[in-house]
Amino acid sequence: MSSIPRVSVVIPVFNLRDYLGLAIESALDQTLAPEHVEVIVVDDGSTDGSGEVAERYSPRVRYARQDNRGLSAARNAGIRLSRGSFIAFLDADDRMLPEKLEAQLAAFASHPEVGLVYSGWYYVDEAGARLPQRGWSRQAGDVLRDLVLGNLLHPHAALVRRALVEQAGGFDETLTSVEDWDLWLRISRRGCLWHCVDRPLIEYRIRQGSMHQDAARMLENRLRVLDKLYADPDLPAEVARRRSTAYQNAYLTAACDFFRASDRRSATRWFYTAVALRPAFVTEPSSFRLFCRWVLPPGYQREEAVVAHWRLLAGILHTAVTDLYARPDLEESIRRLRPRAALAYWRTVVRLVRKRTIALLWRRDAGAWRLPAGAVSPP
Repeated sequence: MSSIPRVSVVIPVFNLRDYLGLAIESALDQTLAPEHVEVIVVDDGSTDGSGEVAERYSPRVRYARQDNRGLSAARNAGIRLSRGSFIAFLDADDRMLPEKLEAQLAAFASHPEVGLVYSGWYYVDEAGARLPQRGWSRQAGDVLRDLVLGNLLHPHAALVRRALVEQAGGFDETLTSVEDWDLWLRISRRGCLWHCVDRPLIEYRIRQGSMHQDAARMLENRLRVLDKLYADPDLPAEVARRRSTAYQNAYLTAACDFFRASDRRSATRWFYTAVALRPAFVTEPSSFRLFCRWVLPPGYQREEAVVAHWRLLAGILHTAVTDLYARPDLEESIRRLRPRAALAYWRTVVRLVRKRTIALLWRRDAGAWRLPAGAVSPP
């Protein structure tokens, strides 16, 4: 490529040769003119021949290899090699739809004040079949207030101005997960405005062995990201006020991750930790419904799936609440809420049963929400 590309697509890879070709082709098949897109593959010490796959696409793809240093280091290496004014990140097992980059560049042209444009996404299984979950945050403008409560997007949904990434220092190479959330927080803290292209333009693959399935690592890194953010004494007041809720969401997500992994002891520990930050949580049916949705695996986290699997989820919620109130050292501020917690539990269950009954009466097919074998087990 002799001209300066407008967009650099950075693809880090570690032992994903079976998927890498699909990811590369999805970047090469964009509707933008080829000279406006460069594709950079950074092989983070693969031992399965991933580099051989990347080299097949030369010279349209620039290939670099490094010793295994982790995902953040591989992305940073790709950024240093890139030349585009805009950067997109694409994991080696995911795909862009053909019009993604063109649609995002059009949004930048229409909204020159923004620094990051993201799209919606499809979830797909290991074979590439689309899963039933739909929906994304659709947040726009200054998103920091909501971003502190949890990541709003998958990294490959974003197209971001190169200058903002460089000013923020790139990805934190000490993080072993949620490094994208950390970067989005840092560029948003610097005033980056967001815009949403409100349609699915990527495919996010759910597969065994993915990073997000390591519940302990995910929690450790979420807490490190929040600790870094809240060490800033000059945070906007509305962000600072959300500190307890931000940490509560991190602990609650961990509880759901551990329940999904059939680790009841760890799950109930972090459920308690979440409640201790804001005891009123146990009195809110809406919060219990959120817990039920987050217990479901990615690709199925929708209310329709919660309704379809209400018995299983009601059982997990019952276990979480029962174990909470079985703690001998439970604070009085939580203990005195037990009657209201029981009421919130039953209101949650009654709502789900009512919705399930309506679905059955209208013969709405719940088959689309059938979970993969072993995805969530009873406690």
